[in-house]
Amino acid sequence: MKVSLAGKVAIVTGAASGIGLAIVQQFLDSEIDGVVAVDIAREIPDVLLQANYGSRLKYVSGDVTLDETSNRFTQMALESFGRIDVLVNNAGINVVKRIHEHTSDEWDRVMNTNVKALFYSAKYVIPVMMQQKSGVILNTGSISGEVGLLTQGAYGPSKGAVHELTRQMAIEYAPYGIRVNAIGCGTIDTPLVTKSAIESGNIEGFMSMLRDNHPIGRIASPEEVAGFFTYLASDLVSFFTGSILMMDGGFTAR
Repeated sequence: MKVSLAGKVAIVTGAASGIGLAIVQQFLDSEIDGVVAVDIAREIPDVLLQANYGSRLKYVSGDVTLDETSNRFTQMALESFGRIDVLVNNAGINVVKRIHEHTSDEWDRVMNTNVKALFYSAKYVIPVMMQQKSGVILNTGSISGEVGLLTQGAYGPSKGAVHELTRQMAIEYAPYGIRVNAIGCGTIDTPLVTKSAIESGNIEGFMSMLRDNHPIGRIASPEEVAGFFTYLASDLVSFFTGSILMMDGGFTAR
């Protein structure tokens, strides 16, 4: 079965690496009309430039913790493509520490990036979808939002908030034809995980622990996750909303 996003326009945050980059690529390869890729990185990733997606790809460099960034990427989508069908809230950061070890600045950066940014994007994108009476919002959740994990002091609570925001948005906006779901990811082989491994002080031990914690015996690739996002962004799953869909190699099934 081929998943097609033809006729749709998407915004993807955290789009310069990892899951976000893979989602942008798979969306564009699935015949989507247009994607606005958003990231704090100043320049569009070379891999996207080399793919020659042409006018179907727009890039916005900005910090999702700022209100004006959401305003800019919303306007970019409307000016370039005339509508917004899919919003992927994927930008995120982690600080590998216990709760009491966080500085106030670290706590605020995690919460602002992982949670408050969803409020900002909703403020600008949801009114567009309400007017269209259609739309899909996909939030990148985590196993850390469902169970307690060591050294996830701010990250775990932030992802728990993402899961509850997903449910709240689904209930609020279902009457407008807007579906909202979260993908509760297990460990994915991304730069964020690599950074966490380095910060742990024992890279191989950290990575081995991650693999062993998943009953399936490995961690996932960004491309695997992007395939699921693509499916959920399509019209094939029109009865799904308010769900926290765990893509975690069996982690939370224990």
